[in-house]
Amino acid sequence: MISTVGRTARCAIAVAAVGSFASTGIAQASPGVELTAAQNLVANPAFTEGARGWEGHIYNAHLGGGTATVRDSGYVGQDVPVVKGAEYTFSVRVGAADGGGVLALALDSATSVAYVSRDVTATAPTTVTQTFTAVGDTAYIACQATRGPGGWCGDFSLVATGNTGGGSGSASGSAGSSSGSSGSASGSAG
Repeated sequence: MISTVGRTARCAIAVAAVGSFASTGIAQASPGVELTAAQNLVANPAFTEGARGWEGHIYNAHLGGGTATVRDSGYVGQDVPVVKGAEYTFSVRVGAADGGGVLALALDSATSVAYVSRDVTATAPTTVTQTFTAVGDTAYIACQATRGPGGWCGDFSLVATGNTGGGSGSASGSAGSSSGSSGSASGSAG
């Protein structure tokens, strides 16, 4: 006997199969279609093009060698367009000078709601990473010297995770993390 599966059942089976492939990391693409990693929204994240992208927010800072060196309350910052209610992962590498400190910062440009605020006093390279939900349409990312000699920052990253926070209007995210090795930011699938 031949059994026929109804249209609704076939759709449910197809959706379940696609969900199974997606959760195991298997991706199918047509020839010529290139799958790429999420795009870093930060212009000139390692200062390889000098001050391009950072021009409006530089004070007591020297740019060169892939990093920005900040001192005496100096800072570098950039306004990055984001989508309100969408989730992003911010990451930056920082290190303090002897006796100095550097504040790694990401906040909403209009309301100053802080997404990330981490004061680093370790001289070893430290990666500060945190995921947040945007409450506005522009995020301000920066590093600032918090103690006289300050320190350095570089390898900025702001990447959309693909998740939406439902537009709740509140900042949210996991606790920031620090490590001594170069890390990469990645979001979770939703």
